Amino acid sequence: MAMLFCCSPTVTMLPYRHCEEYASADFSNRLLLLALPGEKNIIIDNPKDVADDYGGLNAAPESRITKFYLPLFRETFKSYISGDSLIYAGVNHPDLFDSLAKRDIGLKIGEDTNSLHFSVPGKAAMQAAGLGSVVAILVERLSFKRNNFYVEYYWDDKTKRQANLEVSAKVLIWDYRKDAPVFYGVLSQKIEFQIAMQRKHWDESARALAKKIVLSAKCL
Repeated sequence: MAMLFCCSPTVTMLPYRHCEEYASADFSNRLLLLALPGEKNIIIDNPKDVADDYGGLNAAPESRITKFYLPLFRETFKSYISGDSLIYAGVNHPDLFDSLAKRDIGLKIGEDTNSLHFSVPGKAAMQAAGLGSVVAILVERLSFKRNNFYVEYYWDDKTKRQANLEVSAKVLIWDYRKDAPVFYGVLSQKIEFQIAMQRKHWDESARALAKKIVLSAKCL
């Protein structure tokens, strides 16, 4: 008796989504606005590493991320985008996203996933600020954790797992000209190291995360 097996291809669900209308979008000639999270939206599971590597034992660890990590992220982000028109909320426009009236937007990555919620300024508020046609890249939240070095009793290349610094970014790209989402989701990046974490690993993480967001979004 012959038995037939039907193998359907496995569909990999990415943790982010490109909106169909923008599948081949090109924003190289548009003004981009990059908004990074304030300290209240920086989540750090390994604050001791922040003090060890960035100093500032008596400073809030979130403030050290703002002072050292985010400038490297901005620098790398700017170097990877296709155009030259980039401004920064909180730098070029201090407190921009804090001062403007916002709305809550819920977006699904897949039909069976929960909605990701973002708090973004409405189109009217952005128009009033002279930014009604920008493409906004909102990194709403950054989360950091250290995954510890792991080794089994019989340690070899198959069982060995490096320690790593993991950062996750909740990201939304919004086209204010059409008042529509372009790209959204949660992107993560791991930087591996041998037991001892150092400041260079934070620096590498900032650069790698910025690069990953630009290359994943494709339209920037």
